[in-house]
Amino acid sequence: MSESKAERGSDDVPKTTMTAAEFMSKETPLVSSVVTFCNNLPMSLYADTTVARSPEVVYRGLILSHNRLVAEEYLLNFRRSDADFGVAIGVNNFRLPVAVAAVAHRDLEEEDGGHIALPPYDTLRAPLGPVIRSRRSVRRYSGKSATLEELSTILYHGGGISGSMSVTNVPATASLGPTDRIDLRTAASGGGLYPVDFFVVALRVEGLAAGAYRYLPRHHALRRSGPPDALPPVASLAQFGEIEADRAAFLIGYVYNQFENARKYGDAGLAYAFIEAGAMAAHVHLAGTALGMGTCDVGSFSKGRCERLFDADGLSRHLIHLTVVGK
Repeated sequence: MSESKAERGSDDVPKTTMTAAEFMSKETPLVSSVVTFCNNLPMSLYADTTVARSPEVVYRGLILSHNRLVAEEYLLNFRRSDADFGVAIGVNNFRLPVAVAAVAHRDLEEEDGGHIALPPYDTLRAPLGPVIRSRRSVRRYSGKSATLEELSTILYHGGGISGSMSVTNVPATASLGPTDRIDLRTAASGGGLYPVDFFVVALRVEGLAAGAYRYLPRHHALRRSGPPDALPPVASLAQFGEIEADRAAFLIGYVYNQFENARKYGDAGLAYAFIEAGAMAAHVHLAGTALGMGTCDVGSFSKGRCERLFDADGLSRHLIHLTVVGK
């Protein structure tokens, strides 16, 4: 016979009758373990003596150990006080004509040549609401190739140039050319500085040789990057787990150029870069979903191996995110 509602707990969980001895033997160990795990007293005496410093070990040693979370130190210090005028000075300096001119010409490095033109991107017409609701992280792929137009469309919507802002009172020079506008991109960026670049690891893209490439927004083109030898095994680039990256069409790496925004925002520039990478990734996922493709973010990438592919030195240029895209 089923229990009546009056015989059930407030959360509709059946009540259980047991003796004190049964409670101590069956319930207490698990309950005490959960309470211990959830408490806010990180005071382990053993955090400095463990072989592996897992996040849990570091957390447990926060009060008594010298092995603190770097993230905690960063959050405590990247915006220390409203009385710190350093960031305000940095922001004001970027209103000077020389800074505006530098930002307007930041893409001149794209003129080095070696461009691989991308086809025009597809004008996505899928309704935004259904695309957002249907987006899911896809971990299994068919091994089918993506078209160069699909790659072009995803790169453009993730970080392509979508407009410009007029610039005045900055004189043109014969060397640099006119300084009349600052290009604006599809994803939001702190101060419009765009310190995060897209890099592509092409695995199965029709008309594009397998390898690593940098996306050049100003020309909507690619340029080969990394060592000239063969592409390393995909499995060496990250711990993909259930993600079938070796059957995907391409990977997208997000490389942060630290000094592009740190000169203006100081330590806060790192926080803004992570926000920007998240905005770019969201656009990649939505564009991929609209195209009927699957995407999945990866956090456990092999930073050093990927950075060698992306011409990032790991000092001022860092890989901070990775996305898998496939059919």
